[in-house]
Amino acid sequence: MIQMLTPKEKKRRDYILNGNLWKVVFYISAPLAIYGLFNYLYGFFDLIMVSYIGGNEVASVVFIDEIKNAIMAFGGGIAAAGTVIVARHYGAGNIEEARKNALASLALALSVSFVIVFLTLLFGKGILKLLNAPVEVIEAGLGYFNIQMISTTLIAVNSVFIGLEKAKGNTTRILVINILAMTLKLILSAIFVFVMGKGAVHVALATLIAQGFLMVVAVFIMFEKNNSLQIKISEIKIIPKFIFPILSLSLPVFTGKFLFSMGKVLVNSMAAIYGPLAIAAFGIAMKLAGGPGSIALIFEESETSIVSQNLGNKSLPRAMKTYVISNLYALVIGGIGIFLVNHYLDSILPLFTTSTDPIFNQMIKDIYFWEKFSTLTSATIAVITGLFIGFKFTKISFFINIIRLFVFRLPVLWLLQHFGVGYIALGYVMFISNLLTMIISFIFLGFFYVKVRNHGYLDMHLE
Repeated sequence: MIQMLTPKEKKRRDYILNGNLWKVVFYISAPLAIYGLFNYLYGFFDLIMVSYIGGNEVASVVFIDEIKNAIMAFGGGIAAAGTVIVARHYGAGNIEEARKNALASLALALSVSFVIVFLTLLFGKGILKLLNAPVEVIEAGLGYFNIQMISTTLIAVNSVFIGLEKAKGNTTRILVINILAMTLKLILSAIFVFVMGKGAVHVALATLIAQGFLMVVAVFIMFEKNNSLQIKISEIKIIPKFIFPILSLSLPVFTGKFLFSMGKVLVNSMAAIYGPLAIAAFGIAMKLAGGPGSIALIFEESETSIVSQNLGNKSLPRAMKTYVISNLYALVIGGIGIFLVNHYLDSILPLFTTSTDPIFNQMIKDIYFWEKFSTLTSATIAVITGLFIGFKFTKISFFINIIRLFVFRLPVLWLLQHFGVGYIALGYVMFISNLLTMIISFIFLGFFYVKVRNHGYLDMHLE
């Protein structure tokens, strides 16, 4: 079966399975980390550009982008499950099985995303009202909302493509193509806002065009004959034999990711009592912490594919060691990122707002003081979750997200608001929920390690 791989693919596969693991994790993660940083800059510059339009526009972008992230969780969850299954077969050398599961992942992602996007477009205004979006946000952002929802369909296809390339360990290709798409997006946004004087709707349109470009390239690569996981139009079908394993694996993942993202939407909804400026300040504070976080979190994605390939190759100790290395890298890089943002905070902050209101600027700083710790805690949670996903224990990922949202986030924010804590409660709740969830995640990890050490995993053992 391995003879279906090109010499370059064979070399990369052998490196992932047998190379120095510290170097392997870095090699696979580095392009993804740069991609994650560019992806962050994507939203970073959007917020900067929109800040020149007005405060209500900023609040609407912050509010709606979290809804978009929640919707993207469905395509992302399917892509994550597809990555695990494809990488497992790929590591075992069962390339044809890997290819068939790649086909199923694409078919499932397309079907689910089309249904979800149709519903969100049909009930868009009602959804925003239901989520307690301020009237100003709805008026300024409904057009932005509709275009962003359409773009999630394209993103679903692109997520599957990225997942398949990660399953093969081909992260350099992901980096190059996404940099081209993001550059296109930023140029278009700048032209729309600064040259043509357009608003948030055109910023979303730039995203749609860039994702359309990326999808065209992705489809070309997925369908090319030299691709070991080649997809053929005639074979894109809903086949239960392949769909059900992906669906059962992805259901806890995308439900957990959806609820986690919806948690931020609900926090924004609860933050509405503080007014649009508080929502804007909260969004900017999260964006400031998001730079280091975008790089630190990426180790979950590389870890999952490395773990899956090595489990397919019957290398349990190597799979477990991948977690340790990934978490250490994430903490070091996240810590360096926090230091840099703190050091240059006063220079960065004016980029997000033209307001000279010292109260608004202080709101951002107050919330960011607590939000910045999420870079480390969220990265640790993500890497632990990535290990469980690699082992196909996706239900644990679901429970971790449920606990973070319904135990440590929403109830804590409600209590803080009940006792009259002001807008700073938004910073407190992010710090508390992520810290406590990290502790719970370590407890899950401890029990899992003891079980694997004593009983092994499938027919593999640590010793």
